[in-house]
Amino acid sequence: MFMFKRKTVLIIMFLGLLVFSIYLMLIGNYPKVIYKNSGTPEAEDVAALKTSEGDNASAKNAGEKDFFIDYRLERDRLRSQEADYLREIINNPNASQESKEKAQKDLIALAEKVEKEMMVENLIKAKGFEDAIIIISGDSVNVIVRSDGLSQKEVAQITDVVTRATGYPMDKITIVERK
Repeated sequence: MFMFKRKTVLIIMFLGLLVFSIYLMLIGNYPKVIYKNSGTPEAEDVAALKTSEGDNASAKNAGEKDFFIDYRLERDRLRSQEADYLREIINNPNASQESKEKAQKDLIALAEKVEKEMMVENLIKAKGFEDAIIIISGDSVNVIVRSDGLSQKEVAQITDVVTRATGYPMDKITIVERK
């Protein structure tokens, strides 16, 4: 009984740490222009973009190119840890049947989420965009696209791809442009 409670607490703490880590990665100074339904940038985001343009261009470009690679590596590392932890629960002879079944469902859901994100990322790249990262979280989808500026048509293309592939409505999709 004590072992089950301890493992449950550890699972909850691990998942909380995972969500918190992803949140911290996303709140950095990454978003420059955020597009919502209207497809127009918010005023403070445009002001932030103009003030940040005066930074050292070479250092900025080197960091910008690595963002997509770094994000994918960190995302893969965290998901690998989560999958390993779920497999550990599934294979643990001391775990209850209920916790094993929940871990199996969570592992399947994680695999489906990874597959869906990769599919949408590839579909966006197929539309001619250099790179994209998709983050499906609960009731929303965040899209980070490598671009120097997105037109209304490009925002509509991305929204259409994400809506069709994920089933999320347009008002639950946020598109962020990243150079």
